[in-house]
Amino acid sequence: MSSEITINLRLRVQKDFLDHREDPGTFRVDMTGSNATGGVQAIGTSGEALSVTDVATPGYAYFRNLGPTNYVDLGTGTTTFVAFARLKVGEAAIMRLSTTAPTARANVAPVNLQYYILAD
Repeated sequence: MSSEITINLRLRVQKDFLDHREDPGTFRVDMTGSNATGGVQAIGTSGEALSVTDVATPGYAYFRNLGPTNYVDLGTGTTTFVAFARLKVGEAAIMRLSTTAPTARANVAPVNLQYYILAD
C-alpha cells in the first residue's frame, strides 16, 4: 500500500502591507513502517527526551503545546539542547523528523506537550 498519510496544508498572513498565501493543498506520502507512538508528556525546563517507543525510524510527527502560559521548544539533545522549533500556547505543528531522539524544553515552567510520531 502507498500514500497512507494525508496532510492538508495552508498558510495565510495579512498584516499591514503584508499579504501572502501558501496553499499546496492536500498531499499524500508513503509510510514504510506500521507503528506509531505518542501521548501527552509533561515537559520541564531542561531538555528532555520524548518517549519514542515502538518506532525505530521516526517519520512524520504531530506536536501541540497544551500549556496555558509558556512556550515549548522542540529540538535535539538533553545535556546540550539545540532547538529547531518553538510552539507557543495552543500552537501545533506537523513535520518530518530527521532525528531518532527528539527532545523538548519548556520556557519558565513545565508544559504538557501532546505528540504523535509515525514510523517513516
